[in-house]
Amino acid sequence: MHGGKRLTRLGIVSNRTALWSVTFIATCAGGAGAFAQEWQLTSNIQQQVLYSDNLLLSRDRKTSAFGSVTAPTLHLERTSPTSTIAFDGRFEFAEYLDHSEFNSQDQFLKFNFDQAISERSALRLGANFTHDTTLKSEQDVTGRFLDKSFEFINWSVAPGWVYLVSPIDQIGVRGVYQNVSYDTNEKTDYQYFGPSFDYTRQLSELTKITGTVSGYRFIPDDPGTDYTDTISTLLSYAYTSSERFSVSGGAGLAYSMRHEDPGKDSSDIGYRLKFNLRYLMSDQTSLFASFSHDTEPSGDGDQVVRNRANLGFNYKFTPLTTGSLNVDYADNEDFLGFEGSSTTNESTSRYTSVRPSISYQLTEDWSLKGEYRFRYRLFDDGGGDALSNSVFLTLQYNFPTLGWTED
Repeated sequence: MHGGKRLTRLGIVSNRTALWSVTFIATCAGGAGAFAQEWQLTSNIQQQVLYSDNLLLSRDRKTSAFGSVTAPTLHLERTSPTSTIAFDGRFEFAEYLDHSEFNSQDQFLKFNFDQAISERSALRLGANFTHDTTLKSEQDVTGRFLDKSFEFINWSVAPGWVYLVSPIDQIGVRGVYQNVSYDTNEKTDYQYFGPSFDYTRQLSELTKITGTVSGYRFIPDDPGTDYTDTISTLLSYAYTSSERFSVSGGAGLAYSMRHEDPGKDSSDIGYRLKFNLRYLMSDQTSLFASFSHDTEPSGDGDQVVRNRANLGFNYKFTPLTTGSLNVDYADNEDFLGFEGSSTTNESTSRYTSVRPSISYQLTEDWSLKGEYRFRYRLFDDGGGDALSNSVFLTLQYNFPTLGWTED
């Protein structure tokens, strides 16, 4: 029992499932009931109407339109004494009045698998599939302006293994492969893959440190044999005083080697920063914030150093009414790099999004949400800017949760 609780606290499985503790309880209990599998299916459907005065957030083609998005969503989960399997799916059907060129049918799929293979070790597998459009995605928010909406497919797979060396020491090995393809020549398809090694030490019941070493290769689908290898490190510290408060931060280095054909190699070194904060200030008020300065793959044919900051605030006015404010910021300025410049061939781009919203629980199964979104993009050095104002009204119905057990 002690080893199972320790593994759970160190994060070998997701917080929602105390997999290891359940494993040992089931083993001690014995019998056929110890191998029962619990299934649960939750689902909902959303109907959203919207208006935007600049759908593409474009500086040249400012298109205003009314639209609607129908989105069924489901979550299927199976838990057993030694494993957890979860599948999430969201399917969006978007239509725009008098602008059928923006209509789309998009899918967002996610799969997670955790399997305990002994009292000390576990296997993990994650996979994602996204079929989306550049109109709705903020994947490349600092990339070049686009005057049309294009489809893209982004899929990835991430296997991993973790092992509890001692009651306070854990190691992990992870890998990731990502493939992104666009339905346009204005963006560049790419592959991104590599391994990571983690070492975590529990300093106390409330704190832990983690060291990570990663190596990734970025291969754009351009003529020639160009590619970029990046070796990076990160040392992070996490503090969790209770379920109400947690904070973590980390810093490290990233060394990139760009190989160009024919033989025009170059290298660069920069810093990495990570910060996350979650604070449930009261039963009515919650706050979260995050910041990252890191190298990311992009559809502009090169890796990009991006700064991303997010701030969220939620306040429950009544048991049925909740207000929220979300602020997002991103730019591609490498202000911590040794060269102190952006890492793209374009000028520095800055993106800001502000989203106040209010939601109301109409009944146990029905909810209504209203949201306003302001977006702004700016390119330095005379590259121009663009802004948009959008309003959304979303009605959601939650279907009854289904659950069953298999021996």
